[in-house]
Amino acid sequence: MKRNNWKPAFALLTVTALLFGQGVGTIYAQGTTASTQAGATAPSGQVMRPAVFTFSSLANQAKTTYASNGLDKTPGSVLRFTSEPVTLGGVTESFDYYYSVPRATIGSNNYLEILFSHSELLNGTRSTLTVSVDDKPLKSVFLTKETAQQGKIRIPLGADETALGFHKITITKHSQLTDNICDDQNNPANWVKIDKSSFAFLDTQAVTSSVDLLKEYPVPFVEPGNSTEVFTKIVVPDAADQDVVAAALKVATSLSAQTATKRPIPIMTESEWKAKGELGHVIAIGNPEGWTGPLKTLVASQGIATREQKLGLDYYQLRVNQSTEAKLLLLVSKGKETSFAETIHLLTDKEMNKQLAGNQLAVKQAPSVQAAEQSLISLSLASGGYSHVTLEHGNSRTQQVNLKIPSHWKITGDVTLDLKLKISPLLMQQYEGEEKPQHQLTVTVNGVPYTVLLQQLKAVDDNDNYRVSIPISQSVIKEANHALTVSFSASMDLKGDACAPENNKGRWVFVDKESGLNVPHEVPAHRSFRYWPAPFVQDTGMKDTAFLLPEKWTGEYLSQFSMLMNDMLSELSNPKGSSFVIFQEPLNEKALQEIASYNVVAMGGIQQYPSLQKVQGQLLINKIKELNQYHVINETSRYVAWVQPSIWNRERTLSVFQSADASHASQGTFLHADLLHYLKNSNEDGQIVVMSKSNEVFTIQLEDEEEKQTKGINEVVGNIPLWLIGVILAVFLIVLVIFIRLFKKEKEKVRRKK
Repeated sequence: MKRNNWKPAFALLTVTALLFGQGVGTIYAQGTTASTQAGATAPSGQVMRPAVFTFSSLANQAKTTYASNGLDKTPGSVLRFTSEPVTLGGVTESFDYYYSVPRATIGSNNYLEILFSHSELLNGTRSTLTVSVDDKPLKSVFLTKETAQQGKIRIPLGADETALGFHKITITKHSQLTDNICDDQNNPANWVKIDKSSFAFLDTQAVTSSVDLLKEYPVPFVEPGNSTEVFTKIVVPDAADQDVVAAALKVATSLSAQTATKRPIPIMTESEWKAKGELGHVIAIGNPEGWTGPLKTLVASQGIATREQKLGLDYYQLRVNQSTEAKLLLLVSKGKETSFAETIHLLTDKEMNKQLAGNQLAVKQAPSVQAAEQSLISLSLASGGYSHVTLEHGNSRTQQVNLKIPSHWKITGDVTLDLKLKISPLLMQQYEGEEKPQHQLTVTVNGVPYTVLLQQLKAVDDNDNYRVSIPISQSVIKEANHALTVSFSASMDLKGDACAPENNKGRWVFVDKESGLNVPHEVPAHRSFRYWPAPFVQDTGMKDTAFLLPEKWTGEYLSQFSMLMNDMLSELSNPKGSSFVIFQEPLNEKALQEIASYNVVAMGGIQQYPSLQKVQGQLLINKIKELNQYHVINETSRYVAWVQPSIWNRERTLSVFQSADASHASQGTFLHADLLHYLKNSNEDGQIVVMSKSNEVFTIQLEDEEEKQTKGINEVVGNIPLWLIGVILAVFLIVLVIFIRLFKKEKEKVRRKK
């Protein structure tokens, strides 16, 4: 046995030599995770090796190839349009579907497959179905008896239809039951159903490529045109300071703001990332000397700490355990004697993003940006992501949009929907000697219709521009929790036009996308959750708000922090430009003076905050004053949040989010998306919000001391009989008269003595 010991040694030496031979120009860093590759789990009882992270510099790479952000690992993606079938009625009706093309290499085998059925009574020679993509007609078919039970259309998609981003599919049916042009257009037998199994097939390949990664930022970390949207995590050093944490949160919120779903970006520490060993895109933000794991090896080998720079942006190809797939790592480093507060706007400001270029960038003089003034919040169709609305004769489709009034607004006046219209001159012409037809525009807000006679409107200029202001009652807004669904329809038939063929005839109503809600409002300073996230978020942003961090935190804590900030900033017109301040325990004398100027938000257990522990008696929830003091069962409570006067300045406000369940607190969870959703949509007036273990959320309203005193006085006065109040008042008047007379007599005596 001893003579054979050289064989395993020789094999180990050979493998080592091969690894070093493959590693020319590549940096390896070993973690401590038990995972062998991304997403893999070890069989029970098997000892796993630590994950090995491989970084390849892309500084001088002419073309970079990496795993695409497709919907799955296999080539080809099937995209469903809708989860339910859609029925189209009437003579002419259409419906829009949407699909998104991810950033990936797209092959040539792309197509739409539309499955449908229709009424057997349709006239096959006069009934058609037309499919368009991005308003470009691609195919039309007749609706015959052969297609009544099951019809199918397969349409190849070209380069325009498979370009990156969202695309609109419009399915339009024109159908009649007979040759009679005056056939009843509202006959319920006139229908076409689009099946829910209709789909688009995209020939997505497993990899994609780029010749300029910084130019394409924030892709591939977020892809607004992709249904998944978020494909990254942000990594910070284990002992990151306030400057690094603030930078990570600013990048996270700026990335989220560019997505349709506003999903929060996960944040984790380097050791957590190393332990998971997952393969995925990463943005690593930190001081060069702050890294202690795999990134420490990378920074040292690249000489980043010795570079003369204000901000460094370096792309690397990332593999885990020699995986065949590669993802991207963007390493964000600051130079000596520089703070991220001075430079991180290069990644968070949209105009700065446009100037980024290359795969490596060392910025020696970071251009300053003027502190962005938060623009007024717009509630127009355009700000909601909608385009112009055009209503045409012969198209019975009703255009619908959704608008949301910010939850932190207290409405102070009459709300109106102000429409900017263009109207066809043919609809506005005057008729002499005959009864003129009546053309109407009907706007329905949350089911309440409002009709305008078009010919009674007065043009505001010579270009057929008109203005219409539609009042919206407070009751409609309150019932809908500030969410309004607005639909537009128009009647523009001519006299005797009932049997005319359906076509445009030059009659239309155009609703400009700058039309929108006019909402007189204020942002209240109430210490209540009714207008959350006020007073922490104003229309001008969060410049008067600070966040208090514990001395020690985890990536889970920062991810929840990111979710909270995302939610607070989501309704601002420019969330990426909003500034905020971070303080971290323990607070020194200077920090204690500064924090008094801000409204403060803290998240986590009170034991994590020495400054709050010192004044536990002043907090609404503490060891002595637990939830059962407010008629809440401690044992069934999961999360709790409260708002009260700040302990550093009673003119300011403090809000705390924490777990009411010890098991969740130990896991570092203090917040839930359902709790945030409730705060924004309930408009309940209360200082404490509790989420139970059954996921029920409710509000507790407390009386402050001033209200208690006022109420106490009112109760005392209210319990005194009216006759007794009259007697007391009479006695007071008699005593007052006697006092005045005695005072005059005394004054007269003094005058006589003189």
